[in-house]
Amino acid sequence: MRLSSFTPSALLAALCLVPIQAVAAPAFDCQLAEVYACTPAGCQRTTAQDNNLPAAVVLNVKQKNLFSGLFGGAGLLDSGDVYEDEKVLIMHGRRALQTWTAVVNKLTGAYSGSVSQLGTSYAQFGTCVGKDIE
Repeated sequence: MRLSSFTPSALLAALCLVPIQAVAAPAFDCQLAEVYACTPAGCQRTTAQDNNLPAAVVLNVKQKNLFSGLFGGAGLLDSGDVYEDEKVLIMHGRRALQTWTAVVNKLTGAYSGSVSQLGTSYAQFGTCVGKDIE
């Protein structure tokens, strides 16, 4: 096999494996149905309110943040990274020593998310509905 015929094919194959940066898209309103507080001792089902978490969040794809109506209208957690395709939205970021993740099945609206800090993690499950952003 000649190197000159292999190189363009290899480059094309490599480009197909590179993740594509998400483009501006609608936000998602997410209602949390279940929350689990987890420590090294295990996880316990709880409520968002009992753990000072909002019962609903908005995933703003354009601003790359997790937002709720709490805290005077500011982003709940700082901007992070976004991956999006026709089936899934994945977002993650951090604020100080807290990290957050969000995964949405865009076809069904199923939501899984987490907020973690040293020693404690909150696993969240719910449903999301897409919406236009301003």
